[in-house]
Amino acid sequence: MSQALELMAVGMGVVFAFLILMVFTMYGAAAVIRKFEKPETPQSPGGGTSAAGANQLALVAVAVAAANAQSRK
Repeated sequence: MSQALELMAVGMGVVFAFLILMVFTMYGAAAVIRKFEKPETPQSPGGGTSAAGANQLALVAVAVAAANAQSRK
């Protein structure tokens, strides 16, 4: 019986040590990734749309107007 308890304690210790090592490894990897990560470019608060975005908005407006006209017939 004592051998089983000893084996259980050793096994639990090994698992606990592995989990602690894994946590520190993940924290280290996160620090390295943050160090080499490119900073995000801030977006302008005006909501500036590109030419393609403006074109998409125009197409949506035309489609909505056409659907509205079709539903009124």
